[in-house]
Amino acid sequence: MHRILYLIQKEFRQILRQRAYLGLIFIMPFLQIVVLGFAITTDVKNVPITIVDEDHSAMSRRLVDAFSVTQSFDFQGLSQSSNQAKEVMKRGLVKLILHIPPDFEKDLKNNVHPKVQAIVDGVDGNTAGIALAYVNQIAVKLQQEWYSEMGLHPEELLEVHLTEVETRMAYNAALESVNNIVPGILAVLLMAVTAFLTGMSIVREKEIGTLEQLMVTPIQNIELVLGKVVPMLVVAFLLFNVGMLGAGLIFGLWMKGNLFSLYLMLVFFCLSTLGLGIFASTIAKTQQQAMFIAWFFMVFAILLSGFFVPIENMPDFIQMITYLNPVRYFMVVIREIYLKGTEIQFLWKEGLAMLVFGLVTFISASLRFHKRLN
Repeated sequence: MHRILYLIQKEFRQILRQRAYLGLIFIMPFLQIVVLGFAITTDVKNVPITIVDEDHSAMSRRLVDAFSVTQSFDFQGLSQSSNQAKEVMKRGLVKLILHIPPDFEKDLKNNVHPKVQAIVDGVDGNTAGIALAYVNQIAVKLQQEWYSEMGLHPEELLEVHLTEVETRMAYNAALESVNNIVPGILAVLLMAVTAFLTGMSIVREKEIGTLEQLMVTPIQNIELVLGKVVPMLVVAFLLFNVGMLGAGLIFGLWMKGNLFSLYLMLVFFCLSTLGLGIFASTIAKTQQQAMFIAWFFMVFAILLSGFFVPIENMPDFIQMITYLNPVRYFMVVIREIYLKGTEIQFLWKEGLAMLVFGLVTFISASLRFHKRLN
């Protein structure tokens, strides 16, 4: 036990000597929370739009004004013709064309269904779908205003019954994507730093020759592994708390659940990330190689975690593969505890899966590490 404590003390001294490590622990979480929290968003705003108005009536101008003042669209001005608008879209200057036909106001007042054409650039399917939803919302709102001004009910004018839907969102009432993104950033940041630092720390010992010096001492292999892993686990906790503080101070996003429940899940998750670092160190001969090996596995883990794309949207066989990804489970845990305050008894399946994966990964990597040392 004393030998392990001495090794832990040695690791902390090495960490404190390197200013880069201190930057990783205290500065990088704040920077990544700020940059990625604002940059990564699923909200669709400022969609470039041009409008072709062939009616030039009071109602068509109101329609133009409705699309030019909203934050959802970035009005690029009127186009003289449909061909001109399509040419602008081909050049990538706009993503949406709204075509108001002649006699738009006349048809509306004469109980004739006017048709407004919306042409959307479908290269980005998510943006296109949301932009069309925005178009529909603005059109319905204007339609209701016109009905009210005419003193007529929708069914009397167009025999159309408009359904009024009242939606209430739980846990994220404003539908701000930052509330969903920031906890995910914490999970990704935690995985990246622990895997990188663990792998690079062990390989660095090989490069400078101190690892061989340790092996001629009475220190056992398991003691050496624990002496390397425990400081990195402490670093992970420090980094995670700095990240949570940044999320609260910058975005006003404070955890709603139990802190100790999240800490327990954090330990389960870190077993797998630390195991990944140890595994990378058994393959790599230099710190750069260890970093690239860890990054190779991290890319798959992050993309299959549900951070960017919901797992439900993936093909069935890919969804089956995600069950072998511990980041998938921690992504669920941190969002549930952070945003909903879910109690730990409702997350035992994710916790058990992370514990099993963590133990298997850590033990397997440690055994491989022992074999390389012997």
